Amino acid sequence: MLFLLLLIGTSIISAQEVQKDGKIKIYCDVMCVQYNLFKADVNAVVDFGIADKAKNANGWIYDTSVNKKHSFASPMSVFAYMAKRGWEYKDAIIITESSGMKGTQNVWHFILTKEVPINYTNEDVIGDIDYRNK
Repeated sequence: MLFLLLLIGTSIISAQEVQKDGKIKIYCDVMCVQYNLFKADVNAVVDFGIADKAKNANGWIYDTSVNKKHSFASPMSVFAYMAKRGWEYKDAIIITESSGMKGTQNVWHFILTKEVPINYTNEDVIGDIDYRNK
């Protein structure tokens, strides 16, 4: 039991490890949702891990200029968008869902990382991303 507690404690500390430049690494989950049956266009749902309640955890990336969900040409377009804002690819998780007439569908969740100051704010996490829980 003591060994298990030490192992868990070590894992928690290493997850918040301070980098040499005084920054820490944070994570977000990006889910790409295809909305056009005939194209690869996707919208992006992001969980930055900053919500105080589960119902506010996920939000869509919006295009402020047209006040609509941002339309990306593909998941790679989402990566390019996030990379310009300091996020880097870490891992991917595939979840298989059942959905009516379409049959079984795989949903990709991409885990991204970013380095921020130790005393970071929500603005450090989100940056200039128009992120809405709607």
